[in-house]
Amino acid sequence: MLRNFLSQCDWCDLPKLTLLLLVIGQATAPAAEKNKDYRKDRFAIWSLQPIIKQSPPALEQADRNWVRNPIDHFIAAKLSEKQLTHSPEADPRKLIRRLYFDLLGLPPTPDEVSEFVTDTDPMAYERLVDSLLGSPLYGERWARHWLDVIHYGDTHGYDKDKLRPNAWPYRDYVIRAFNSDKPYGRFVQEQVAGDVLFPVTRDGIEGPGFISAGPWDFIGHAEVPETKLDGRIARNIDRDDMVKNTMNTFV
Repeated sequence: MLRNFLSQCDWCDLPKLTLLLLVIGQATAPAAEKNKDYRKDRFAIWSLQPIIKQSPPALEQADRNWVRNPIDHFIAAKLSEKQLTHSPEADPRKLIRRLYFDLLGLPPTPDEVSEFVTDTDPMAYERLVDSLLGSPLYGERWARHWLDVIHYGDTHGYDKDKLRPNAWPYRDYVIRAFNSDKPYGRFVQEQVAGDVLFPVTRDGIEGPGFISAGPWDFIGHAEVPETKLDGRIARNIDRDDMVKNTMNTFV
C-alpha cells in the first residue's frame, strides 16, 4: 500500500522514492559488484586528473579567421563539434563595460568610455586590462568573492548581531593579497597558521583572522559561562564551525 502511494506522489522522484523505501524497509539496496575497485570511480573526476599538455586541434579555414591564441583553437573545435558558431566580436563600448564590471564591479564613466572608443592603438585593450588590474578597486571587488567563501562578516551574526570592531584587519589583508598578486600557497599558509609560520610579519598576524571570521554567538560566549551546558554547547559549535569552514574552503 505504502509503496503504491509513494509511487503516485508528484513530489517524489525516483531517487527520493528509492531512499524512502530503503528507510522504511520496503526495498533492498543493490548488491555491491564483486572485485570492483570503487576507489577508481572516486578519482575519475576530470578535476583530479593529472595535467597533460595537448597540442591545439586543427581547424577549418573558416574557424581560423577569429582565432587569436591557442585557447581559441579548443573553443573553435568544440563549437564545430556541436555545430555552433561563435558570437560576433564585441564593439569597444561593450568591451570596456565588461571589463569594468568584471574587474572593478562598477561601470566606466562616460569620459572613460569615449577615450577607449576613440583610441586606435591596437594595444588599447591590453593597456586597459593592465590598468584595471592595477587599480585598488580590483582587490576590493575580488576580495568579496573570497570573503563570501569563508563567510566573513563585519558583525557577529545571531540574534544580537553586534558590530565586530576588529574584523576589518582581516578584510583589508585579503584586499591587499589580491592587489599585490600574492601567491596562493603563501595566502593559504598565512590564513591557516600565519602566526606560527610568519609571526614577525603583518600579514602573518592578520591572516589567521580567517579562523574567527564566521558568526559568533554573543550570548553563548559572553553571557553564559562555560560551566553551563549552553555555554559549552556554544563553544563547541564555534570550534566545529572553525574546522568545518577550514575544510570547506581549502580541501
